Amino acid sequence: MSIANNNKDVSWAGRYVAVIVVSLILAAAIGSMDLFEKTFVIQGKLSASHLVRFLGYSSALAALWMLGQHATLVLHKQGGRWAFMQHLILPVVTLVVVASVNSIALLVLKPMMNAAMHNIYNWVFIVGILACSAWVLMAVLGQSASLTQAFTSIAERIDAVGKTKECGACNTSNEVTAKFCKRCGKALPETAA
Repeated sequence: MSIANNNKDVSWAGRYVAVIVVSLILAAAIGSMDLFEKTFVIQGKLSASHLVRFLGYSSALAALWMLGQHATLVLHKQGGRWAFMQHLILPVVTLVVVASVNSIALLVLKPMMNAAMHNIYNWVFIVGILACSAWVLMAVLGQSASLTQAFTSIAERIDAVGKTKECGACNTSNEVTAKFCKRCGKALPETAA
């Protein structure tokens, strides 16, 4: 495999990392501006700074989770010596995302919550973090393939949008995920990784 192919194989990761870094920098920079810190949305409780930070940090976490999904799919398709990681990446990334969402969502929710609501909120995240930790443990023990597949199938469908493969019998273009030709009904070949 040439250097150009290796660069192409990992260029998708650079795009996700760029989105994460830019989102974090913009959230921190814009969120710390006086204009945003001194402008309030809800009667002195929720500032524009909180909203900007919430949006930026949430975008970074969403990109991190999509990066985990994509990395899982790539490892599944490529196999090789790192294939054992395919079921571990997404659970670990999900644990990091769920644990981080707790404090990020508080940026906009805390001004509107009383003590009882805050306690319920905390318990929701305690349960979520424990569930993600159990998923990581299952992944380490090699028992999480079906759960990982459930979360990555969404990413596979999104990745397949707009891609087609032709039927060898009638030359009709079919969706890349199709198993049979939509025109003649013949079985289609599996799509190469």
